[in-house]
Amino acid sequence: MLFTAQNRILWMVTLFLSTALNCSFACGADWNQWRGGERSGVDHQSPGLVSQLPSKGIKPVWYVSEDDLPAAANSGWSSPVLSGDSVYLFTHKKKALTDVKKLPPVKFPYLPPEKRVGMSDEEYAEYEVNRRNEQESRSKGFRFDEFVYCLNRTNGKLKWVNEHSSVYTRFAQSGSPTVVDGKLFVLSAGRTARAVDVETGETLWAKKIQGEFRDQYLQSSFAVEQGLAIVLCDGLYALDVESGNVVWEYKVEAKKNIHCSPVIWKSREGTRVICNVAGGITVCLDLSSGTLVWEVESGAGNATPIIAGDKLLLYGQSRKSGLVCYKLSETTPDELWRFNGAADSGSTPVATNELVFVQGDRRLACVELATGKTKWQTMLDLNRPRYTSLIAADNKVFYAFDGILAFEARDRYKTLMQAKINRDGVLADESTFREMLGIDELEKTAEGQIEAEVIMRREFSNGPLVCTTPAIADGFMFIRLKRGIACYDLRD
Repeated sequence: MLFTAQNRILWMVTLFLSTALNCSFACGADWNQWRGGERSGVDHQSPGLVSQLPSKGIKPVWYVSEDDLPAAANSGWSSPVLSGDSVYLFTHKKKALTDVKKLPPVKFPYLPPEKRVGMSDEEYAEYEVNRRNEQESRSKGFRFDEFVYCLNRTNGKLKWVNEHSSVYTRFAQSGSPTVVDGKLFVLSAGRTARAVDVETGETLWAKKIQGEFRDQYLQSSFAVEQGLAIVLCDGLYALDVESGNVVWEYKVEAKKNIHCSPVIWKSREGTRVICNVAGGITVCLDLSSGTLVWEVESGAGNATPIIAGDKLLLYGQSRKSGLVCYKLSETTPDELWRFNGAADSGSTPVATNELVFVQGDRRLACVELATGKTKWQTMLDLNRPRYTSLIAADNKVFYAFDGILAFEARDRYKTLMQAKINRDGVLADESTFREMLGIDELEKTAEGQIEAEVIMRREFSNGPLVCTTPAIADGFMFIRLKRGIACYDLRD
């Protein structure tokens, strides 16, 4: 066939598009740990992203369902991370050894806060003891395993899986992995730290961190710096990345689980580790020795600290603590401002464009980084949103709970998308799905409203997994779903 000018143009366009897509993955930026490379939740090198979804939505670049990753379903709340040409996911799975139907009904189920009304602190404490004893007894009918999956970043194909025998924890172990210099670090159940070779999937070392363990779940993610891997496991521990041996330990007196992930601060006086520990205390330690530089009663909880220039942002689990901003210093930092308009059990805010965006108590709020002055607040039409964190890219903020909410990272609130993800992984605005499914017409009658509710529940049973946060890099968003994991191209 003659290679005409028209054919040559078509061939060049096809080659360009194919190369651009593959290079954007293979040569792409990393989101190599919980909340990205700087642990800030911001992709600073993002290309332009879509400001609204197309009329028919966006199909995933790839979607790996629970059929292909069976141990990824209902197995903890670890978020995906990206490094090089791979996507990594950690899961903690239980499997029944006997017929579960033969187990007696649960006498002491977990009680969310709204079901504890009328119970005194003493009554709830006694209830929790009974619940803990019951669950530990029932756990003997199960086996527990952990899996680290490595997927091809371009097409989602499985490259390897690392399987590790695990133990029972009250809630599934769910810390997100950290990938640095060819090693993946993760805190396993039972106070076990592990390093995995990212090319082969082989376990390089597994070290038990000293301390008492019964059924505690510890969700902290490693911060890796200068040959040390630091994690919160009741106290703070720094492990040698080559051997897993403990280099230093910072003990914490309060005996209460907290799941904060440490951050690294490059001070003029040296590299520091900052982390919230039990008792509402935030500590700053010297990286090399683990000695205390300062501590402050911040009231902060599970949320990851945010370093924004010369400021430190900490978020609490109660309105009294709220969102607090400190001036970073080698001595005890000065409090600059405190915003008490929101609180959350684990959601981490995001700071970009000299603004801070925070989620909590079904609210979204924007405050000025310099002053803490409230710029705007809005209510979320969601059922008990919590734990999921905000991320930002291309002057846009994303919140993945139930669906995907995106809004401008500005001092005025402007929604860009309120999207859902259907059973096939298609990402589209809710209005698009309502029209496609004929929901508006159905809801005109009482019987139709019941049918519409059934259809909507079935169609959107595969949204973002609660408590997880997407990874985003180079305009591609990677979302852990209730029934798998998917990649979306959000480039404009």
